[in-house]
Amino acid sequence: MTFKQLLLATAFAATPALVPGLALAQPAAPGVGTQAAQAAAPVKAAPADQSAAVSEVVVTGRFLATGAYSGTKLNIPVMDTPMSVSAYTKSFMNAIEVTSIADLYPYMTGVQRAGNTGYDLTIRGFKTSANDRNAIMTDGLPGLSVRYGSPPTIGTDHVEVVKGPASILYGQAQPGGFVNIISKKPLESRETEVEVRGDKGVGDIDRATGLTVSADTTGPLTESGSLLYRFIAETGYDKGFRVNSYERPLYVAPMMTWKMSPTTDATLQLEYRRTRIHYDTFLVAPHDDASFIAPIDTVYQEPGDYQTEEGETATAWLHHDLTDKFRLNAGYRYVYHVDQSHGVDVVGITPNGLQVTRRARGQKNTRTYSFADINVTGDFDLGSIRNQIVVGVNLGRETADLNRLQFYNLPSQYNVSVIDPQIGLLPALDTFPLVNPNTPKNLNDRFSGSNAYGVYVSDLLSFTDQWKLMVGLRYAKEDLSIHEKKLAGVPDQSASNDDWLPMAGLIYEPTSHLSFYVSYSTSFVPVPPTNQDINGVYSFSPTTAYSIEGGVKANLFDHRLTFTLADFDIKKQNVINTFACSFGTCAEQLGAEESKGLELEVDANPIPNWQISGGYSYLDARVTKSNIPQQVGALLTNVPRNNAHIWTRYDFADGPLSRFGVGLGVSYTGDRAGLLPKAKNPDTLKLPAYTTTDLAVYYRVNKTVDLTFKVGNLFDERYYESTGFSGAIQIVPGEPRTATLTARARF
Repeated sequence: MTFKQLLLATAFAATPALVPGLALAQPAAPGVGTQAAQAAAPVKAAPADQSAAVSEVVVTGRFLATGAYSGTKLNIPVMDTPMSVSAYTKSFMNAIEVTSIADLYPYMTGVQRAGNTGYDLTIRGFKTSANDRNAIMTDGLPGLSVRYGSPPTIGTDHVEVVKGPASILYGQAQPGGFVNIISKKPLESRETEVEVRGDKGVGDIDRATGLTVSADTTGPLTESGSLLYRFIAETGYDKGFRVNSYERPLYVAPMMTWKMSPTTDATLQLEYRRTRIHYDTFLVAPHDDASFIAPIDTVYQEPGDYQTEEGETATAWLHHDLTDKFRLNAGYRYVYHVDQSHGVDVVGITPNGLQVTRRARGQKNTRTYSFADINVTGDFDLGSIRNQIVVGVNLGRETADLNRLQFYNLPSQYNVSVIDPQIGLLPALDTFPLVNPNTPKNLNDRFSGSNAYGVYVSDLLSFTDQWKLMVGLRYAKEDLSIHEKKLAGVPDQSASNDDWLPMAGLIYEPTSHLSFYVSYSTSFVPVPPTNQDINGVYSFSPTTAYSIEGGVKANLFDHRLTFTLADFDIKKQNVINTFACSFGTCAEQLGAEESKGLELEVDANPIPNWQISGGYSYLDARVTKSNIPQQVGALLTNVPRNNAHIWTRYDFADGPLSRFGVGLGVSYTGDRAGLLPKAKNPDTLKLPAYTTTDLAVYYRVNKTVDLTFKVGNLFDERYYESTGFSGAIQIVPGEPRTATLTARARF
């Protein structure tokens, strides 16, 4: 059976519950559904995060939950974790009206977008990319169904962010941390939500229009409640604010849970996602100066250029209570993803800064992820010491087949103006050669594979109610290989890396409402086998990092005020630096980076119906060692020294405004370095600071329908979110003022 046949079969099984009168069972008692979701989920949501239920009408739940499973794989509260962890609830996502995970970043502390793929972000100063499979995970397992578009929130229950090196539980990871998407699960009570969302640009650039329709239905399939289903779907059409930009998305996610016994349950989740967009490499900065950047809707691609993506995922979870003290958790996720682009790249900027040079580009990328995690958690006493332990193993394989179909640098007569490009005049791309005659090796097809193995143990030892110690250790091993499928005579390359990764954290809780902690944690990332040293061989150790972090967490005034204040210092070593050598490009492991900073995150509920979430981060992230002297001491790219945000919502309880609520958000991002200095160009591109303001009005029509009207970027601020890998030629602009009207019906 093919994946699409399996997807359709699962969707068909859920169909009876989608049509009134065809359901096979009666609804369960109110309130049971959320408990079932927690029991069936691969991660147990914290008790305070009850926002998964579809039946919620007025979004007044907590914005930040009090537990974050991702940091420990244990169902313990944030107060007992010796690290910074945050859980952003569905209530928060609905309040700020996000449609993708990336829309949350302006209201996350220490997180910044850093490129044009869903994996590109910086956390605590360190950049992740599409090669970092654990940068964004789903239910603790790697692999996104679509690479370029950020994951949609329609299938998301909540989002957890773990800060600092976290390789002990997950393997290779950048030292800033990671984002974990906790997906929705089937519920025991029958609930359905239908959402219609319309967008319209209302600023000086008003090109954007869009309509999105989504549905989410869940409930039992049998009278006994042993079989539960959930079916989520979303489609629409969006016209972006940039010239010729558009998106045609499709998302379908059927899932089923089988409660085999009171102690055992299994869940199967399928997902199919497809999208088509206008191919876009965004803006350029002539002379590495942001003041020369063209208007934010300028494009250098042709009208017919496009990029398509298609992804299929299957995730299975099994949970079994071995005893009343121990639980077995097993999960497996498979992802098959294909993206194809057909368009023109921006290659560079002419020396006079007036034109961009372009390339005819055809590319087809196929990626797979196949990963499993099996662990046993236990909660027991050894003498007077309470142990909350997790022992596990995870393993998997990641592959990438990157096939260049065309890679032809266009002659200079096809250059276009930086400020006023005349597009639509270029002949069809298939009229040009596939590759330039002097660089035939550029038309390659590289297949790379990575086999990952890991064994880990972590234990939270509670000596008293006040003193606790978490210790852990992981053995990690990765075998890497790369094979050229198109060019003859290119030798295969391979490498193997392993490491022991410790962590430890001491927690002191003078009261049940206050917690002080200090911790040490580590991470590693293997160096890709495409690198070679001056002798033409692979001789590299993994890039590693360690962090010292201390902080305080508080839960005050009967849970009406919670905050985390963290001070950290992360050092990253064995960073690869490249340089020109006699046979091309060589690498050496002379680089090092450091990020020191302070973070404060607050969630408050001063009075009933008033919710506030805010945060501030100070980051000093720099290069500390490099083979290019001008880079030593330079700021890391896309990292603001100062970043702050706040979102507040108030719902009127009575009077003439009793059906109304209002929300206001402000996000400030300081100036950032867009690229590192070079030997021939010590100046760096600086992206200016910016502040955006969002305003939302909520209206409850009746018990089942509510409306939200939001104006994003209220004051139509012009800003740049980030630079890409190529610095001055992949600058992502921020979205101008946009109005959104959303209607939700729940029944």
